[in-house]
Amino acid sequence: MSVEPAAPTAAIEAEQERRLRRMKMLATGLLLFMAVVFVLAHLYMHRWPLLGYVRAFAEASMVGALADWFAVTALFRHPMGIPIPHTAIIPRQKDRLGESLANFVRRNFLTPNALRPRLEATDFAGTISRWASQPDNARKIASDIAGIARWLLDTVDTGPLRDMVRRNLQRSLSDTTVTPLIGRVLDLLVTSDHHQQLMDTAVAAARQQLEENRFAIRLKIATESPWWVPDFVDEEIYDKIVNEIESTLENVGTDEEHPARIQFNVATRQFIEQLKQDPEIIARGEALKEELLEHPVVQQYLADVWTHIATYLREQSDMEDSALVQRLSDALTRIGGTFRDDPRLSEELNRWARDALAYLVEQYRGDIASIISETVSAWDPSVTARRVELYVGRDLQFIRINGTLVGGFAGLAIYSLIQLL
Repeated sequence: MSVEPAAPTAAIEAEQERRLRRMKMLATGLLLFMAVVFVLAHLYMHRWPLLGYVRAFAEASMVGALADWFAVTALFRHPMGIPIPHTAIIPRQKDRLGESLANFVRRNFLTPNALRPRLEATDFAGTISRWASQPDNARKIASDIAGIARWLLDTVDTGPLRDMVRRNLQRSLSDTTVTPLIGRVLDLLVTSDHHQQLMDTAVAAARQQLEENRFAIRLKIATESPWWVPDFVDEEIYDKIVNEIESTLENVGTDEEHPARIQFNVATRQFIEQLKQDPEIIARGEALKEELLEHPVVQQYLADVWTHIATYLREQSDMEDSALVQRLSDALTRIGGTFRDDPRLSEELNRWARDALAYLVEQYRGDIASIISETVSAWDPSVTARRVELYVGRDLQFIRINGTLVGGFAGLAIYSLIQLL
């Protein structure tokens, strides 16, 4: 199916039509003028022999004008509607011309040697830095990204997509062995002694519970003590127990080398190693994970993940000054500042961009060039010829004018040479 090439706006096309028509009238008018001069010179040459030079000029001018009119017209249509061979070149040879143009572009433009100097002269990092560092530009890009996200959500947010997200999340979690992963995370915490914060929290909680339950402890001792034990003995037992507990908790809380902390540290590291290496522990962890994944609550949560994400993105995309847009804008601004302040990173980006573009052009230049030939091939022949004529026809009329004048001077020179001989 033929398609029309991209059309200029109505105003531009009208202006092109007007300029082309004016130049055609000028070129044709010059031809007619030379015809009149030829006739007059021929009629009065017997009275004024020097008019022979004028007639020779006019005669050769008409020949040159007609020849160039034929040549220019033959590019776009059959002259006078007569199907002369090798005329209407653009409509008839459109596909071949498109293929030739594609090959020309591929061989002369889409090559590493042709692109490398231009790529070397382009500062990609500097351009990105200068552009993204301006808050208005960063905000515009952030808003555009949010708009694209909203459009994608409106386009693809369907039930099957939500099911696919849920299935992929569940599959990813199911394929991940979480027990050793938990062990590695805990290993990082232990290496940084963050696990001792758990001990600090436990000690603080125990001291608080002890303080809040002093009366309950005293009452429990009195209740459990035989009736014949005096109250002062119960009080002594209470003080001894509570003080010992308080002292122990105080020592554990303040002494980093306390045996309880050391024992806790050893037990934690043993547990981490079991999580990372013990097949039985790993198997039990995986079984627990699968049980959790199959739980209806977890299944519903996985199903709702995409819904929550989509809802959040829609809400953020609809607000001009949303947190999402602001974060994106800030991130772009920071990226611009990073490239500005880090010459090594900028040079690395430039090198990567140049190599990537050169590689892409080298790998896909045939496909890029084929876009030209395939696009031209799909154009309607008559419309293509008309559009090309609108673009270059005015300049081609100068060929007709020049042909008229050059032909005239050539004829005059030949006539003069003959007269001298």
